[in-house]
Amino acid sequence: MDQATTEPRQLINEHVRFTIHNKPSCIVEFDVEALKPLMQAAHKKAVKKVGKNVTLSGFRKGKAPENLIEKNFSNEIKKQWDQEIANAAFQECQKLAGIPMLHKEGKVSFNMKSHSAHGALLQLSFETEPSLPFIDPKEIQLKSVKRPKVSPEKITETIRQTQFFFAKWEKITDRPVQENDFVTLDVDLIEEGTPLFSNTRFEVNAKGMAEWMLLLVLGKNISDTAEGVSVPDQNASQEEKEELKPKKARITIKSIDLATLPPIDEKFAKLLGVSSVEELHQRVEELLNKQADAHVQEALREQVTELLLKQFPFDLPTTLVQKEVEFRIQQLAQNADFKSYWDNLKTEERKKMFETIEKQSEKDVRMFYLCRKIVGEANIRISAEDVPSAASTPLEILLNPQNPNHSNHPEIEHAEAYSRLILEKAEDWIIKYAKF
Repeated sequence: MDQATTEPRQLINEHVRFTIHNKPSCIVEFDVEALKPLMQAAHKKAVKKVGKNVTLSGFRKGKAPENLIEKNFSNEIKKQWDQEIANAAFQECQKLAGIPMLHKEGKVSFNMKSHSAHGALLQLSFETEPSLPFIDPKEIQLKSVKRPKVSPEKITETIRQTQFFFAKWEKITDRPVQENDFVTLDVDLIEEGTPLFSNTRFEVNAKGMAEWMLLLVLGKNISDTAEGVSVPDQNASQEEKEELKPKKARITIKSIDLATLPPIDEKFAKLLGVSSVEELHQRVEELLNKQADAHVQEALREQVTELLLKQFPFDLPTTLVQKEVEFRIQQLAQNADFKSYWDNLKTEERKKMFETIEKQSEKDVRMFYLCRKIVGEANIRISAEDVPSAASTPLEILLNPQNPNHSNHPEIEHAEAYSRLILEKAEDWIIKYAKF
């Protein structure tokens, strides 16, 4: 829960006497007594500003005497006087208190309680930067992460996946489904009345689909349907077995395809940018090892994120979270599929989705503040050259070593990549010094 962090402070000069209150959500309140010199100066400014914008008979606009302006535009002057008091009071209080606003365009709210020619009582409020906790990485406890094994079988399978990008495909219409075919399926959950997969391609073998699906599609022809129960495979983990509850499903065969793969030879190796089959294996092994290392590091980063959010709470300005929510929704709204999905949601469903976006936005803003502080205190340098490109799998790297980015929003993506880099650098620093 947000709490005020300090006791009220009182400050004074020849213009103002005020008390500082630190409120939840990084709100600062000044309870101000504006003194006579400030009141007089503010009144002069108010009269001048009103006078510039009004016209009196017999005088050009902005040239009427001040006494006549005061006599004929007292209501306008009073409103402007309130504003000038608030502006001047905030400047004086800010000078004495030294509390920065959240940003230059930040809004200062004021509530004028009373005023006269001799003084005024008013309240000023604004958002300030969060006060962040100190983080000692040596006090953070992390759990070790098991590194995925890079086996010869994994290397072979990765190379095989690249073969499909150069395969010759043949439509099959004169026979039923056989093992190692590729079938395009609709899979519908009968009792729920919802699709599980729609127009999705599967390889017909134990690696390409679940056992229950394999048994249903073998021997079927195009347009055939079959019903069964979706159950976990025998070799599935206990967690998967608990998560995947048996459900009645209907499978429809949309198409059958046969893939003829190119041989793995020197010609194929050159297609992937290497000179020999041996070098191809070495390249794939290298990429898979990098992926395994990245998996370990990413799992540790997830631990760090969870621990930082849990162990280091702090107040956060509401407007920052609101802006992040607005940005996320704007980004989502640019996707036609999401827009269609959103338009069809019920009010309660929209509310739940908005709450989810809001929670994630708050987490991300908190993490950015914490990690930016860590990067600054640890003197971690970040340059433009360090900003990563889009994450790629070993398969993507093999097929596209240059990894070009064809984004329609390069500036946004660069900013997002820079933010990710700050998070990664800070979390990697914590991982380096944390306890295991």
